[in-house]
Amino acid sequence: MQAITKHVMTAFERSEAKTPIQKFGWEYLMKQRAKNRPIAPHLTIYQPQLTWMLSGFHRISGCVMAGTLLVGGIGFAVLPFDFTTFVEYIRGWNLPCAVTAVFKYIIAFPIIFHTLNGIRFLGFDLAKGVDNIGQVYKSGWLVFGVSAVIALAIVINSCQNKNKAVKTA
Repeated sequence: MQAITKHVMTAFERSEAKTPIQKFGWEYLMKQRAKNRPIAPHLTIYQPQLTWMLSGFHRISGCVMAGTLLVGGIGFAVLPFDFTTFVEYIRGWNLPCAVTAVFKYIIAFPIIFHTLNGIRFLGFDLAKGVDNIGQVYKSGWLVFGVSAVIALAIVINSCQNKNKAVKTA
């Protein structure tokens, strides 16, 4: 922050304020600096709320999924093996279901959450479920809980299928 203020000061010292707004802005910045206050609010000063945490996780999960698809797509296009070969290689390690279940949950939960929360946000765009903050919180908890349950069901199902495949082999 000091580097930004120093940069602003250096830039300001080189040229005088040209408009009353610039002068007012500079005086405001100097008052904030004298009080050791941040120039702009930061997340650390706000009390965590479900609404902005779910919104942030929705954005982060979308970016991570897009990045994974980009890197994975380019990687499998460039590397000498394809996705199926990679999956079979991992299966060849014969990891216990408890280990793979953790990774499957880490993959499944954000995908399901992002999908369900996206549907929730589409409802918000249609002005559905936004009449009061209680409805917003209820739908947020519902999306979070249903996402966790569906992801868990997927992981349990995959472990059961793996156990059945091992018993028949």
